[in-house]
Amino acid sequence: MTFEEFLTLFVQMRDIIDDKGASVTPELYRSMHYDGSLIKAGTRVNFNGILHQAAVDLWDREENAPDMAPSLWVKIEYVDGCRIIPDPISAAEAFALGERGYWDGHIYESLIPSNVWTPEAYPAGWQLIK
Repeated sequence: MTFEEFLTLFVQMRDIIDDKGASVTPELYRSMHYDGSLIKAGTRVNFNGILHQAAVDLWDREENAPDMAPSLWVKIEYVDGCRIIPDPISAAEAFALGERGYWDGHIYESLIPSNVWTPEAYPAGWQLIK
């Protein structure tokens, strides 16, 4: 296998890995270049060592970076195999029925579909697992 073939295969594998797997290797993903190029919705970007996914098509410009425009991005972070429950939770970050999340040192399971509440804000929407 040539280096070019290996690189092509590597990029294909990197792009199909799930978020949980991708979150442990953010260095494999592109960073912001601030060159005005298009970042398509769903593109993963390494921003300061944390993986983010574009929620919409956007331009690679400083004002669209995750720290400047957090509503344009979904942060991809996991603990103990569970996605960290952000606060606030955007519609793009909603938890599915049965999906597990990590909050304040504990694992919870979502009891409702499209859950955009933290366990603290709406305890009836979550079941404490451990």
